[in-house]
Amino acid sequence: MEMKRVFSSLMALGLASTLVACGGGGDSQETNTNDTSTDATTDTATSTEDTNDAQSTDAASTEDAAASEEAANFESQTADDTLVIGNGEMSGDFFSGWGANSYDVKVRRLIGTEGNNGYSTVVQDEGGAWVNNSAVLAEDPITEENEDGSKTFTFKIKDDLKWSDGEPVTADDYLFNRLLISNSNYTPVTASTDIGADSVKGYEAYHNGESDVFEGFEKIDDHSFKLTIDSSFLPYYEEQFLMLVEPLPIHELGQNLAVAPEGNKLVVKEGYEVTEEDKKAYVEGLDTQIAKLKEDFEANNPAPDDDATEDEKKAYEEAKAANDEQIKGLEDRKNGDVDPSQQLIEEAMLKLANEYRIKPTVTSGPYKFVSYENNMVKLDLNENYAGNFKGEKATIPHVIVQYVNTKIAVDLLENGDIDIWDQEAEGGPIDQMRKAADEGKIGGYISFERNGYGNIVFLTDRGTTQYKEVRKAIAYLMDRNSFVQSFAGGYGVVTNGMYGSSQWMYKERGADLESKLINYQLNLDEANKLLDQTPYKFEADGTTPWDKAKADEAFASDPDGFDYYRYNEKGEKLVVNQYGSDESPITTLISNQLPNNAKQVGMEYNVTAGSFATLLDYYYYPEEDPEYTVFNMGLSFGTPFDPYYQYHSEGFDNHTKTNDPKADELTVKLRQTDPEDKEGYLDKWEEFQLWYNDYLPEIPLYSNQYHSGFSKRVKGYDICTPVWQSEYQINAMTLDE
Repeated sequence: MEMKRVFSSLMALGLASTLVACGGGGDSQETNTNDTSTDATTDTATSTEDTNDAQSTDAASTEDAAASEEAANFESQTADDTLVIGNGEMSGDFFSGWGANSYDVKVRRLIGTEGNNGYSTVVQDEGGAWVNNSAVLAEDPITEENEDGSKTFTFKIKDDLKWSDGEPVTADDYLFNRLLISNSNYTPVTASTDIGADSVKGYEAYHNGESDVFEGFEKIDDHSFKLTIDSSFLPYYEEQFLMLVEPLPIHELGQNLAVAPEGNKLVVKEGYEVTEEDKKAYVEGLDTQIAKLKEDFEANNPAPDDDATEDEKKAYEEAKAANDEQIKGLEDRKNGDVDPSQQLIEEAMLKLANEYRIKPTVTSGPYKFVSYENNMVKLDLNENYAGNFKGEKATIPHVIVQYVNTKIAVDLLENGDIDIWDQEAEGGPIDQMRKAADEGKIGGYISFERNGYGNIVFLTDRGTTQYKEVRKAIAYLMDRNSFVQSFAGGYGVVTNGMYGSSQWMYKERGADLESKLINYQLNLDEANKLLDQTPYKFEADGTTPWDKAKADEAFASDPDGFDYYRYNEKGEKLVVNQYGSDESPITTLISNQLPNNAKQVGMEYNVTAGSFATLLDYYYYPEEDPEYTVFNMGLSFGTPFDPYYQYHSEGFDNHTKTNDPKADELTVKLRQTDPEDKEGYLDKWEEFQLWYNDYLPEIPLYSNQYHSGFSKRVKGYDICTPVWQSEYQINAMTLDE
């Protein structure tokens, strides 16, 4: 499972950043070997870990038996006219801008609320290149360079495009999307992380509420419009991506709204007067948002106990005050005198946040949303779909996207209970899938190099992981080679930077880059040297220097009862708490390595397993003094590779809370490379990789090969790449009867 990031102005232009728990499925038995060091303490760690592995093996046998029973009792949804796609656990969020994982994204792509199946102006081909969407555009966009350094693109869409409900798609739908989501009140009202069209001229004034006009958009007629990219965003290395605009059904979300004739603002539809019913709907939408804010806060911020520390109580009060302030803002809207046009605009926002993203009934993709119940999404063929840019159009009448236990997914594929299982990452199930294909039990499989990796992610501004040396020490407490062998089998490698082996940049410069990067391997001495540079260099009294020899002796005599940790001068212990998905084998692998190895350098390292949804809450919405500052997930790269949003101090998607002047400098330099300067871009890419490898906001664990398998009745699933999965290839698929 993986965290997908499209490093670009993704939310601004309609692509989502998504996360999933790291790990495919199947067995995760391991034998840890510390091959980078032979000192006595390392040998002790190895023997202790081997004991843990034996326990894990026994547990795995029990889990395997349970999984076999589950496979036998699985209720298949397959029918002659229905394709069943096995999936991980979904959160039921089918529109970008809120916390969601890649399992939701698979559904979004099938219905067209995200990605290459919908009616966006540009899309990606199988190799990840941006191309004009010929299914949507009547002609190629016209480009104009302006005197002020900005650039204007003119789009003409086809006049016969239809939404899934049969209503026509017009220029207003494209403009409505950007005008609504870029509005200054969109985030306060909806709690969405989508910032809108930040590359478009006039964004700052419009987004900050200084103007109700978005200068960079212009309507020409019902099927033509313009957008102007601000000069501050240019040059941009993958400029064509900035041309991506996708529609949102104004007739569904803003029935009484209209796009002004100029195309640069939202107004009340001509002849319509705001009614008491509108006011009532608006207030009800606000009430729903307020209730959700209260519910989410209570679920994620339990009140501190009476014996809690003053810092814990203060952190709770600060978090509560921030949440109360947000609620007060919504209450003020309820009780205040809101401008009628703004009321209708915010009503549309609330409908999007509270209704449409959960049940998007009007869409543009090959399939229509029918229902989401019991972790199963039912979809019907969209008869109004115009097809993809290749001229392909789905024909399979029904699709079910169904949660399955990852441990039995390949079994279900063999049994014909599901038709597709995408992106298997774990070595054991991959071997099973390949064998099943050889024996004719399944229709076949497609393999491809993953454009990303499994990783450990830090919060870099709080807790003990705010210190770079603590993060780097943790990297030296793991044998990442054993992760690759235990999890990915023969289908993975260790990586040291933010790259995937399938990225063109890595193919061009990877060999040279590797020799310049720190190769973090298990090395307790290096970890100790780094921790000696942090505030945590004392014993519990806060004055006596921490002594490695004492730690070695304490661990050798009683590793389970070890209690000789590092402290700072305030007497605060060096504690690191990690949260991992209980579905991920990587969580188990980390538990078997890090806690014991960390003891030997004076660090208390705790690993907690739970639901991935909870992990996302901790990661996306950390408290000032959070319990968890480390998370294991996975990362996959989209196109363009533009880490500004994730690692620039002002990046809206900067969930690691990175704030480093060097990152600010490099991310700007990288994105603002001239499209013709390939070598210059590669030079800056290398610079960024060197920064990442040293600052270490994340630790790459492994990069692996994916395998996607399909049942014997599936025909046409013959293309699968990092950017082109079954949800896109479905337009060329058929089912044998």
